[in-house]
Amino acid sequence: MSSSSFPTQSTSPSPSSQYPGCLNLSIVQHNYLSSSKVFQTRFSFCTSVESCLHIVALQDIPLLKNCPPVFHNYKCFFPPATDSYKPHVATYVHKRLLRVVSILPLFFERGDLMAVNFHSPEGLFDTSQNLFPLYNAYSIPSGDHMSVFPLDLFPQLDFRTIVVWDLKIHHPTSDPTRFLSINDQFISFPYFNVASAQLFSLLNIPGVYTRFPFTSNHRPAVLDLSFANSALLPYFSSWNPCLPPTGSDHIALSIVLSNPLLQSRPGDLTGGIRIEILSLLF
Repeated sequence: MSSSSFPTQSTSPSPSSQYPGCLNLSIVQHNYLSSSKVFQTRFSFCTSVESCLHIVALQDIPLLKNCPPVFHNYKCFFPPATDSYKPHVATYVHKRLLRVVSILPLFFERGDLMAVNFHSPEGLFDTSQNLFPLYNAYSIPSGDHMSVFPLDLFPQLDFRTIVVWDLKIHHPTSDPTRFLSINDQFISFPYFNVASAQLFSLLNIPGVYTRFPFTSNHRPAVLDLSFANSALLPYFSSWNPCLPPTGSDHIALSIVLSNPLLQSRPGDLTGGIRIEILSLLF
């Protein structure tokens, strides 16, 4: 297990403070350029909005002593650093969401891929399923391959699943006006082919750029992608690239999933925040 030093307990909520706004679950995806300044800008925004951002999935995260920064009201989950790798991804979960779900972070003996399973006995989107996995990945091209492979990202699961990534790849589905080299196609096509075979659909609006380089000799690109499998797709509400700028050359992206059944459990009203954390290494 690896998480920040953010406290795992707080005072018990009163019945009147049950989870507000049970109609939507909001997720933010963002590449941070390893910048602590970008990090502070993003989370300062998080505290300024009335409807909190429930899940913040980050790539290319800033590190202090091999750990990403902590932030008030959020608990951070990230792959543990080793002699072989450092964490490149982290997923922050708001304390309000922690009141109504159990968390199972999954680490895969690597720093560029992680997953978080959100579990609720009563179900999250309807009562037929009580598990919601989120995969978060970041990879840098190395020759003609990536460090994260397609089958790592798109597991064959019956549970409603979302995948967010920045793999630095280009594909005509996400960026239809871009000229693709043979190498671009060789790298990107296996990911979209596996996604299609595993019944995942792209949530991005095709052609809407997610990265605007600081230098004029590079064109904008669609690099930050999100996918939902067919089980989750009926609950997809919106994908929005219009969050305030953070200082990164990547745009912070908002994903909204509708109608989750996020009801406070009876134990949450008397026993404080219940968090079950288990790190599984594969």
